[in-house]
Amino acid sequence: MNKLWKKLLCAALAGSMMLSAAGATDWGLWYGNGANQPPSGEDTVQTLAQYGAYYMGATDEKVLYLTFDCGYENGNTAKILDTLKKHHVPGAFFVVGHYLDAAPELVKRMADEGHLVCNHSDNHPNMTTVGYDRFASELTGLAAQYKELTGRTIAPFFRPPEGSYTYDTLRWAQQLGYHTTLWSVAYADWDPANQPSYASARQTINSRVHNGAIVLLHAVSSTNAAILDGLITDWKAQGYTFKALSALPGLADPTVSALPNGAPFTVAGQAVTPTAFLIEDNNYIKLRDAAAMLAGTEKGFAVAYDGETDSVALTSGQAYTPLGTELAGVRDAAVVQAGAGAQQITLDGVPLPLTSYMIDDANYVKLRDLAQALDCAVTYDKATQAVGLEPSRPYEE
Repeated sequence: MNKLWKKLLCAALAGSMMLSAAGATDWGLWYGNGANQPPSGEDTVQTLAQYGAYYMGATDEKVLYLTFDCGYENGNTAKILDTLKKHHVPGAFFVVGHYLDAAPELVKRMADEGHLVCNHSDNHPNMTTVGYDRFASELTGLAAQYKELTGRTIAPFFRPPEGSYTYDTLRWAQQLGYHTTLWSVAYADWDPANQPSYASARQTINSRVHNGAIVLLHAVSSTNAAILDGLITDWKAQGYTFKALSALPGLADPTVSALPNGAPFTVAGQAVTPTAFLIEDNNYIKLRDAAAMLAGTEKGFAVAYDGETDSVALTSGQAYTPLGTELAGVRDAAVVQAGAGAQQITLDGVPLPLTSYMIDDANYVKLRDLAQALDCAVTYDKATQAVGLEPSRPYEE
C-alpha cells in the first residue's frame, strides 16, 4: 500500500465536510441521549427506511452488528479475523477496489470464513459529488471485481465513503439492489499515525454501544485489532449477541447464523465427517451428506433435483449417487449465514415437514426432522456432544 493512498484516504475521512456537495448529508451522531442509549443521527430510522437504508437495527433486541471499513491493508485485518473466528462472531467488511488488488487473500479469507464482504465503492470518492452514471459504475465495478476474484456475489450493503449521501444517492443505491448502511457506534480510529490508547478506545466504544448497534471499526486501526477480543468478551458478558447485516430487521430474506459444528458423528457406530452446523442449538446437516452417510443401510435414499419445479426428491431404498463433494467435514469458518430453505423436499413423493436452510447453495436439514421422516434412531451424548444415527432402530423422541 503506497503512502500517497493512505494520506488521501485519511484526508478524505477527516475532510468530508469540505468535499460534500450542496444539500448533502455528512453522517454524524449525537450521543447526548446517555451512555449505552441509541444516538440521534442526521436522519431518522424512519426516513432512512424509505430507501432501504440503516444506521442501526431494532433497539429492543440486545444484538450488535460488527462492521469494518477496509480502505487499505495496514497489517491488522488478519488479527481481526482471528478474533472473530475465536468468538464465532460474524462481521461485515466494506472494501474498495484498491483493497481487492492489494489484499486478495484476505478478501477470500473474509468470505471463506463466513463474513459478508460489502461495497464501499471502487475508488472511494465522495459520492455526493458524482452523477448517477459514475455512482453506478463505482458500485457495479467493485462488485464485478469481487466476483472475478472470489466467484461470489458481493453482499448487498453499501457504505458511502465519508458517510456522505443525498436522498438521490440513497435511492440510486436502492435501485442497484443495495442497502445503504451507516452506523450508530464509531470513534476516531482511522488514522494509523494518531491511534487512541487501548483504554480510552475501549471506554469510548463501551459507553456508546447499545441495543441494535451497527458498530463501525476501521481495519487499519492497530488499536481496534488489539482491543477487539476484549470488547467481544465484554459484550458477551453483558448479554449481547451478534448478527450479520443480512439479519437486519425489515429485510425481505433475513439470514440466521449457523455455527460450524465439529461434534463427532457416527452411523451404526462408524465415524463419518459431515458438514454440520448448529442453528439455535439444533443440528443441521447437509442433505447430500446425510444421503452419503446412510448409503448401503436400510434407511438409504436417493436424491434427485428437479430444476423445473425447484424441488428435491428423496426416494427411499434406492442407491445414492454421490457428487464427490460429500462428507468434507467441519467448515473452517467463524460463523455462516443461512437463508430459509425455499426448495420443496419430498420423500417418495410426499412433501416432508422438515426445517431446512440454504448454505452456499446447498440444502441443510434439521437432523432430527430427517431422522423422524426416515424412521431412523438418533442418539446424542451430552458429555461429548456426539451424534449417532442407528439405521437398524426406529426413531424415538
